[in-house]
Amino acid sequence: MNSESRQGGPTFVADAMLGRLAKTLRMLGYDAAYAAHAPDEEIRLAALRDGRVILTRDREIAATRLPVRVVLVEGDRVADQLRFVARELGLSPDPAGFFSRCLRCNVPVTEAHADEMGGLVPPYVLATQSRFARCPSCGRVYWAATHVARARAWLRSVLGERGGGAGVATRRKNVLVTGRPGVGKTTLIRAVASRLGVRAMGFVTREIREGGERVGFLIEDLDGSASGVLARVDLESPYRVGRYGVNRDDLERVGVPAVERAVAGARLVVMDEIGRMELCSERFQRAVLTALDSPVAVLATVQDRSNAFLDAIRARDDIVLLRVTEATRDAVRDEAVRALRVLLARDGAGPDGSPGA
Repeated sequence: MNSESRQGGPTFVADAMLGRLAKTLRMLGYDAAYAAHAPDEEIRLAALRDGRVILTRDREIAATRLPVRVVLVEGDRVADQLRFVARELGLSPDPAGFFSRCLRCNVPVTEAHADEMGGLVPPYVLATQSRFARCPSCGRVYWAATHVARARAWLRSVLGERGGGAGVATRRKNVLVTGRPGVGKTTLIRAVASRLGVRAMGFVTREIREGGERVGFLIEDLDGSASGVLARVDLESPYRVGRYGVNRDDLERVGVPAVERAVAGARLVVMDEIGRMELCSERFQRAVLTALDSPVAVLATVQDRSNAFLDAIRARDDIVLLRVTEATRDAVRDEAVRALRVLLARDGAGPDGSPGA
């Protein structure tokens, strides 16, 4: 058994009753062997030989005199079991190590190139993903699709501060505004950012209209330094949302760097919007998660639709979700301003974004 762990913390061997817990620990990057059919004595010896922590629900396995660490796991649900183990062992997994091991074989995965994936993944995956990982043992291929974002959100919600590491905010520091199209979300967040008077960076989108008809959308850096076509009705593209062809190149040329620069140098990250068009890019999804996980406050609009990635964002425990209508625009604007002022003050920033006294 390989005792190396990407997380640099303990390694584990789980008994037959804790298979789902072992898989969840692998998601976090921990080396977690699963002894599904091993006799009790073999589990104890494996722990002694490889320096593993025994995870068990069996009191007979736990009653060993060998010099090994044993956690008698409480809870029937895997979420409760994970919390219990994290509390008992003081685990603080680093998000950078998430999904670095094969969930089936428990060995570290290796980076794989897209041109090696022919016949191994569906064609639509090759068309929408650029980064892959592969298990050197069983050959299973992994990629960061929306199910990974959903799993990351679940892991954070289960572990809270322990599971977040230094880069994940466990308090509410991200303000998201949602509502139907055309209700004025972009105008609202521009007004909020202006009222706060702090250094705000990021991107916004706006309509392209020709002959009084909406034919597409532009994406622009908040300071106007870069812009591009996000989508048009007449744009030929493999990525389509409704009648619009999506320009992933301009999204990644303008939107992704705008978010990255905001995380690195702003007091407030502005993203307008996080929606189906923008989610055609894996790079954009990673940038969104980086911003939400960062210590920097976020003000964003999020599309009012059900989607695995969007649902995972809305399920986070570090967001304030505000729904805007024509009748509530002013009230929602004022509420967003109040919420962000509290967050910025709590971070010790003066009204101009400089450190407070």
